[in-house]
Amino acid sequence: MVELLGRDSADPARLFEHSLALLRERLGAERALLTRVTGLGHEVFWWAAGDEKALHRIFEQPEKGYCAWVMAHPDRPLVIRDAELEPLWRDSPACRELGIRAYAGVVLREGGRVVGTLCIQHDKPLPMGRGALSLLKALGHLLGKTLEAEQLRQELTATRDALELSSAVVQDSALQSGRSGLPNRRYLEIWIRATVFLARRRNEDMALALWSQPMERGLKSRLQALAEALRGEDLLVEFSTDHYLLLMPHTTPEGAEVLLARIWEQVGDHPAGATCWRPGDEDLSLQGALRRASTALEEAKGGGRFVVWHLP
Repeated sequence: MVELLGRDSADPARLFEHSLALLRERLGAERALLTRVTGLGHEVFWWAAGDEKALHRIFEQPEKGYCAWVMAHPDRPLVIRDAELEPLWRDSPACRELGIRAYAGVVLREGGRVVGTLCIQHDKPLPMGRGALSLLKALGHLLGKTLEAEQLRQELTATRDALELSSAVVQDSALQSGRSGLPNRRYLEIWIRATVFLARRRNEDMALALWSQPMERGLKSRLQALAEALRGEDLLVEFSTDHYLLLMPHTTPEGAEVLLARIWEQVGDHPAGATCWRPGDEDLSLQGALRRASTALEEAKGGGRFVVWHLP
């Protein structure tokens, strides 16, 4: 616990990851989850699991788990060692539909409000003593305080970004390249802050493709038309002089190849470097993914291939 605090307390993402991994290890659980209730309903927003494929049932219907009971009784941690042996739980949707036999959960609070739960789940009976519950309570308190601090930080960041955007509107060229008419690197930095965090919450991959081509007569208008024709969540930016970056949220390499083929019909065939950003494994700034795309582009230029992929 001391090592956890010393190593990760300054980074909420790493703290969440290592805390949930610690719970799984010490309690022998199949999965450890952080859940919360938002305007869109009850959702899982951070997790550690032995079998990622089995998580889709939990993601789709977290309200059917025991977490709703925990939030309705915030002063009473819930411990279920074997739901099949407890009349209150043996016929519950959590047991019958989701197959959760063992569970332990505590509430998460932000500013005194109950906003979610920290819990462990197992598909078989699980012995849990006082030590397990003490660890769960301690981490629940720690992660709740971390969520409070992170919420405040995000509100301050959002306020700062709004001020920056307002200032940028006054300066016509602040977020747009006069050369290509596309959004520029400054716009990309602001876009990443919102989009990548959401992609991590949804556990969605993002495909990136980087290519270069010199500015020629008519290219500016073609690029602008291309940007307007993209799907709503895709983004085309001028990454640097004569270099263009296409970001495609929740898109596989196969889907990206199809979209790139359509793009070449508009702007001509050009060697491109491509990669995917993986939300569960990579940084939120996309720096690792951008380096891979740049390296792949150099290989594409030298190898005569149109698209070279460097996957994480």
